[in-house]
Amino acid sequence: MKKSHLAATIIATISILYFGLNALFARPASGPQDKGVRLEKSLAFKVVVRDITASQRPGVLILRGRSEAARTVSVRVETAGAVAEAPAQEGSQVKKGDVLCRLSVQARQANLDQARANRQARKLEWKAAKTLERKGHRSANQTASAKAAYDAAYASVRQAEIELSNINIRAPFDGVFERRNAEIGDYLTTGQSCGVVAELNPLIVVSNVSEQDVSKVRLGMPGSASLASGQSLTGTIRYVSPIADSMTRTFRIELKADNPDGYLRAGMTANLRLKRDPVLAQHIPTDTMVLDDNGVLGARVVDENRRVRFYPIQLIEDEGNGVWVTGLPDQARLIVEGQDFVSAGSQVDWVTEP
Repeated sequence: MKKSHLAATIIATISILYFGLNALFARPASGPQDKGVRLEKSLAFKVVVRDITASQRPGVLILRGRSEAARTVSVRVETAGAVAEAPAQEGSQVKKGDVLCRLSVQARQANLDQARANRQARKLEWKAAKTLERKGHRSANQTASAKAAYDAAYASVRQAEIELSNINIRAPFDGVFERRNAEIGDYLTTGQSCGVVAELNPLIVVSNVSEQDVSKVRLGMPGSASLASGQSLTGTIRYVSPIADSMTRTFRIELKADNPDGYLRAGMTANLRLKRDPVLAQHIPTDTMVLDDNGVLGARVVDENRRVRFYPIQLIEDEGNGVWVTGLPDQARLIVEGQDFVSAGSQVDWVTEP
């Protein structure tokens, strides 16, 4: 019995030592959290980044717009008649007072001659009445009636002269005869259009500015614009709308620029640039700009925790090989490759671009 008790004691001691040492030195089992970390690391998308730093840039507000004529007027006739002449050619430069269309005279000259003859007769009657009044053969009332008849005849002459002059439809200002609306032989009634005249000097560049930027635009502010044709112009702001468009919530602004030879044309797409106070901005490649789910323009960066962050940005200047923007942190790790395959909040691995 003693031997059996001794053997049992030895076996129990060895078992306790075995399990104790195994618990002390064995590798701990991985928990669910550790497995998740390793899995997340293994599935992290790899992106290429560029370290960028903000620097001070001249402030520029860049807007899209179009060129317009300073004035466009449909020149209408003030009397009825058939078009007898159309001396102005479409697209030609015209001066204020140049004849665009001329109506036929018809009976207008005869009416003027008759009115002049009547005026002369009334004038003689008035003079005779004054002479007879001095001699006591006419009353003052009769003389006044003669004077009134003369004044009416004088007014009739003036009316006939205006009617005759109205056959000449003239340019209201210097500009371009943009379109003819009546040809020789057409009969125009009062109020119908002979043609359209556009004033291209000055030329106007029109754009719409957002609610956030409208306070930065002032009357007289200098600016420049580049047209789709490659031409450029400089001018000053002549108009800032006091009321926002009810649909777009933007404000109309107009840049006035000299165009003495009419070389710059209206109706062209334009990029408008207005100077602002200097700002801190960063230069980024154009293809790094992305849109979020709400259509907001921005860029994606990697933070210190290897998480992707989306920042809305505003364009300051386009240099062709990249753009200057605001809205990013002063020091940022910009994703330059792979930005289209990650989203805000996702964890990534990154390498710096060569």
